Amino acid sequence: MKRLVPALLVAVAATSCGGPQPTPIAFADHPSVLRGTWTGALTRQDAAEQPLRLELAASYETSRQYRVSGNGSLGSGAVTVTGSVTGGSVHSYLQPQYSPANQLVPERARLTVQPASGDATKLDCQSVEPAAQAPATPAPVWTWNCSSGSNTLVLKRMTP
Repeated sequence: MKRLVPALLVAVAATSCGGPQPTPIAFADHPSVLRGTWTGALTRQDAAEQPLRLELAASYETSRQYRVSGNGSLGSGAVTVTGSVTGGSVHSYLQPQYSPANQLVPERARLTVQPASGDATKLDCQSVEPAAQAPATPAPVWTWNCSSGSNTLVLKRMTP
């Protein structure tokens, strides 16, 4: 019995250390959530940069994922957007209004930008928490860096 107790304690300690637990972020109001107005410029290989403006809605699915949909403009044409965002291994989304002091961000999004006519652009995106800037400099609230082959896009949500 004396040998069993230490072995049992080691087994409990080993199974309780499953790595870092997901850090919750507030789905309702966290600035990284792809919701509202986002702007950027899509750069394609051997083509001029095109301004992109999106109006997005985010729909909670699970604590690990949410869906994105919306519309906007790419250059002078209209586009629709669909996609999903996953929190990865260290993020979870909370439905209630809760935001911990040490916030982490969603790791990646997959978006499809579909013009009214022509081929869709599928983008893989990673969120980037903005660095502190001088108070007089307008800084984005949040930034997503996206790419698809030779296409690149930086989406920004600016301070209202």
